[in-house]
Amino acid sequence: MKVRGSHKRKAGDFESSCEMLVDAHRSRGSKDRENNHGFISFFAESVRQLKAKDGRACITNEVRKEIRNAFKNLPVEEKCQYKFQSRRGGKANVEKVKFLTRCAPDRLAALVSHLIEKQRKAVCDIGLGSIIDLKCGRLKRKLCAWLVERIDTARCVLQLNGHELELSPNSFGYIMGVTDGGMPMELQGDSAEVAAYLDKFNATSRGINIKTMEDILLTSKDADNDFKVAFMLFTLCTLLCPPGGVHISYSFLFTLKDVHSIRNRNWATFCFERLMRGITRYKDEKLAHVGGCLLYL
Repeated sequence: MKVRGSHKRKAGDFESSCEMLVDAHRSRGSKDRENNHGFISFFAESVRQLKAKDGRACITNEVRKEIRNAFKNLPVEEKCQYKFQSRRGGKANVEKVKFLTRCAPDRLAALVSHLIEKQRKAVCDIGLGSIIDLKCGRLKRKLCAWLVERIDTARCVLQLNGHELELSPNSFGYIMGVTDGGMPMELQGDSAEVAAYLDKFNATSRGINIKTMEDILLTSKDADNDFKVAFMLFTLCTLLCPPGGVHISYSFLFTLKDVHSIRNRNWATFCFERLMRGITRYKDEKLAHVGGCLLYL
């Protein structure tokens, strides 16, 4: 691709410029290990310097060839420094865009597409009717990272272009289609009360594996209470309240064991607070992953 300008410079001018660049590079005297790569770093630096001399310079095929020849004529030890710069820059870029989340609305939507009619009705019975209409692709992580950096979790506001957008359980419920039914969450209890679910879902000390839940739901043709509990767990771990790892805590079972009360729990407040907590931990503890429902943002 050519970089356009108001006029083209002659190849001879660029040749002399490239020779000057080679002389400048040789003066660095780097002693790194042998290198057959690094041309990209050399090319980028060469173009930057040429542009600095003439902002209207056009990077033609002739210019590219001159830069390529200049790189080939560099001593091996000087090529090494460009490989080192390339690796160092690559690591920096990886760290910069590192942003992990288990929030996967596309995964949930894919599972919903396999539900039969009676299962869809069962989903509505537990207050997740809006999930059936969820049509969402994979989250745009760069956009999510950009939004997360602009959230003040202490005041629960999103700061955009000098304006502040209030974040609250009410807006969370409106956007995500869940409500506060008035009943608090129960996350503790006697494991004997949920032993049947622990066995059915192959729970371990780490929790319940998300893939296990997905497989159970994909192969099930039932719409009973076990299906409702399984679907709610899968919705929590892929959308409303995703964990940092591949397991979801079985403590949710203490809330879900009374199936008839599932829709009456304070889901909006609980999931919103989990999101704010996840963002706070991500920032304060410099974590790689963010817990919580990022789709809300």
